[in-house]
Order: sequence, then C-alpha cells, then structure tokens
Amino acid sequence: MSSLPHPSDSPRTLTQVHLWEVAAFRDVIIGGLIILAFWVGYQLQSILVPVLIGLGMAYLTNPLLNYVEQTWKFPRWLAVSIIVLLMCAVLSGLGFWLGPLLADQILHFIETVPTNLSILADQHNLQLGEMSSSFAELSASVQNNPFSTIKTLLAGTGQVWNMTNLIIGTLGSFLLSASLIIIYFFFFSWNFPSIQQSLWTIVESLGDPRWPNALSQMDETVGAFFRGRLLIALIMSVMFGGGWYVANVPYWILLGLGAGILSLIPYAATLMWPVAIFLKYLDMSMGSGTTDNFWMQLLVWPSAVYLGVQFIEGWIMTPWIQSQSTDMSAGTILFVVLIGGSIGGILGLILAIPFTACLKIILKEVLIPRVKEWGMVVEHPTTIQPEHEVTP
Repeated sequence: MSSLPHPSDSPRTLTQVHLWEVAAFRDVIIGGLIILAFWVGYQLQSILVPVLIGLGMAYLTNPLLNYVEQTWKFPRWLAVSIIVLLMCAVLSGLGFWLGPLLADQILHFIETVPTNLSILADQHNLQLGEMSSSFAELSASVQNNPFSTIKTLLAGTGQVWNMTNLIIGTLGSFLLSASLIIIYFFFFSWNFPSIQQSLWTIVESLGDPRWPNALSQMDETVGAFFRGRLLIALIMSVMFGGGWYVANVPYWILLGLGAGILSLIPYAATLMWPVAIFLKYLDMSMGSGTTDNFWMQLLVWPSAVYLGVQFIEGWIMTPWIQSQSTDMSAGTILFVVLIGGSIGGILGLILAIPFTACLKIILKEVLIPRVKEWGMVVEHPTTIQPEHEVTP
C-alpha cells in the first residue's frame, strides 16, 4: 500500500506562494538595495570617503599581510603596524625630497610667466596691454613676500578673514582626514580576515552557488585592477619624469607626477603630452638651450618619451603586472570613464572601470541565468498549478 504524499510535496497554487519565494522578486529587491546603498553612500561621501579609502587600502594590502603573517609568523597587528610605519616613512621621505624640488619649479614657473607672456606677444603680435606688467609686479611680489601678497590681493574684497579660515579649515580637514584614513586602515587591516569571512557567510546563506562564484571573480578583477594600476602608475611616473628630464623639458617633476597620477585613469596621461611640448616651447622661446635641431628638441624628443613610455606600459607592464583583464573594449572603457567622471568626479573616474566590471560579472553569472530559468519555469510549470483545472 503506497504512502500518502506529504502536504509539502503537493503542488501549491499561485495564491499559496509567498512573494519573497519568487526568485525574480528577490533579485529585484537585492538590486534595489544595492542601488539604495550606493545612493546613500553618494549623499554621505564627505563622511564615508576616509572610511572607504581605509577599507580599500586594507583590501589592497591584505595579500601582503597574509604573506607576512604566514611566512614570518608575525602577529597580524604587528604586521599592520610595520606597514603603517613604512608607509609614513616613505611618504615623509618623498615629501622632504620632492617638496623643495616641487616648490622650486613652481616658483620658477611663477617667475617666468611675465617673460613668457611678453615673448609670446612679440612673436605672435598679440596686444596684452598692461597684463604683462601686472603679471610682472604680481610675480615679483609673490617671490618676495607671498603671504603679504595674498593678503593685499584680498584686502580690497574683504575676504582676508574668510580666506584665512578657508586655508586653516582646509589644512585641518586634510590632517583630520589623513589621520582617520590611517586609523581606519589599521583596524580594517587588523580585522580584515573576519570581515571577509562574514561577507562570505552572508553570500553563502543566499543558497545560490552562483553568488560565491561571482564574488570570487569580482575579487580577482578588482584586486588585479587596482594593485596593477597603482604599480604601473608609480613606474610610469618615474619613467615620464626621467625621460622628460633627459629631453630637457622644464618642470619635469611636475609633469612626471601628473602623468603618473593620470595614468590611474585609462588614456588620461595623454593630456600631459601636449603640456610637455608647450612648456618646452616656452622654455625655448626664452632662449634656453641651443637653436640647433629646433623641431627635434620641440616635438620629437618630448613625443618620443611619451610614446616610448606608452609602448612599455601597453606591451610590457600591463600584460606582465596586470594580467587580469576587465574584459571590456576600449570604447566601453572610455564611455564608462566619462560617465563616472560626470557623476563622481575624480573618484568616479577611478572607480568607473572596476564598478562596471563587477556589474558585468553579476549580470553574466547571476541575473541572466536567473532570467533564463524564470522563462523556462513560465513555459513549463512544474511546481505551481492554477487553482482550478478545467477538465475536458
């Protein structure tokens, strides 16, 4: 005698199915919560930026900390403390070394602005009027007493007090943000394994093996992108600065640092190419260097440095260092970078590519398969039956 079927095994009607049991509805809710989290984060960006930077630094340095902890058997808090001290020492050393050079190049640029304007006006028959003499007076005043000059310039507008408060407030805000980033980085790095384990527990509790797979792919893509881009940007900054120094391009430190920072964003370092040529033209217009091979000095050598560094970056460094690709075409990358910059500014420019890569992984690994399965269930219902069956 056959046993009676259990009530839970019998097909349920549409009115007996709860809304949260529908997979498509759950996916929509999860997507809405993610969008809401990003919106709240955007509204609170001034508060959350130090937290996110500290968390991002902890995420990027986690493989190094794991290696130190497992290989050298250091306690994690000690490994984090050593890395924090090394970072502070390197940044302080770079500041003491590059600071005077940067200040010297900036002051030199301010000093030569009036002369450059006069030379350009004479060569191209431009009528500058009193602009050149005004710039000359301003330049001399800034060099002799920069703080007094700023105060004099703002005295007529009644903004001295406001500017002073702005400078003090900006400096204080910067120091506070830097201190918060270091503190957040320390605690996030110290507790990153538990944070990672908690996240994996939440993902596995969803009961869908596709989410852990998608999260693993996003971890590999984002980690490879940021770690690779940071290392590439550092190397490119050194190569650009050194190459333009050999090519006798003025302000080579500023140009190298600018190109290295811009290289974090795809194609953005190209902006420094015409700037280097223009600064070389101004330098040669003032009579610096020889007039032999004018076009070689003006166009060929600065361009050769840029093209050479780009060739090394595209054919050697990126394939070797950043082997994990975001699997996006050049047109797509440019498009998402422009959208990210219009929405989030500098931070949006940097985060646009990894965010789009993660979104693509979620669509490919989770949402599209869910939609296909939902379509198959609708075409061939197996568990949900209508309330009333019409018998022929």
